[in-house]
Amino acid sequence: MSKRYERTAVRRQQIADAALAIVSEGGLRSFTTQAIATRVGIADGTIFRHFKNKQEIVIAAMNRLEELMFAESELKDADPLVRLEAFFRKQARLLGGDTPMCRLMFSEQFLHAAGDLARTKMLEWRKRNLGIVRACFEDLAATGRTPPGLTPEALVPVLQGMLLTFSLNRMLADSTPPELDAQIDRCWRTLRTLLIPQQ
Repeated sequence: MSKRYERTAVRRQQIADAALAIVSEGGLRSFTTQAIATRVGIADGTIFRHFKNKQEIVIAAMNRLEELMFAESELKDADPLVRLEAFFRKQARLLGGDTPMCRLMFSEQFLHAAGDLARTKMLEWRKRNLGIVRACFEDLAATGRTPPGLTPEALVPVLQGMLLTFSLNRMLADSTPPELDAQIDRCWRTLRTLLIPQQ
């Protein structure tokens, strides 16, 4: 990889991160090339050496958000309960913590800024999230570790609802609650008892 390509890739990531933070903090009204340039420490005209237009910046910001949500872990071959817990804890921290996640995932900010491209990407995120959770529950069901009579399709919304609670709580608070990790622990123990009672 050439030095120039490395510098371009790093700068694109900096611009995308800045766009994420700006939209998260102040909404689309704050999403200007001047605000991005100031945050990155470059001239605003420099941004368009790396991106064709603002819509392309929004998609790059969404790609960065996707990296936060789906960063690879080493749990692919782990027990399904271990995978499910890791997924739940990570998503709860992202949605309940100080990342832009909760303010952007459940708002129309990206849709206003990038239209159909953003809608398509958000639908892909939803499908991917559901796929991860459903696969865990299917693997648990295959080994007889889910409540009798409850299908993976019936169990998935319960976990989703708990995660949405973290997002809602964070949107209504001024900052991340100091007891976030303790809340995540309590919620996971409750979910585990309800959804996987044999464990």
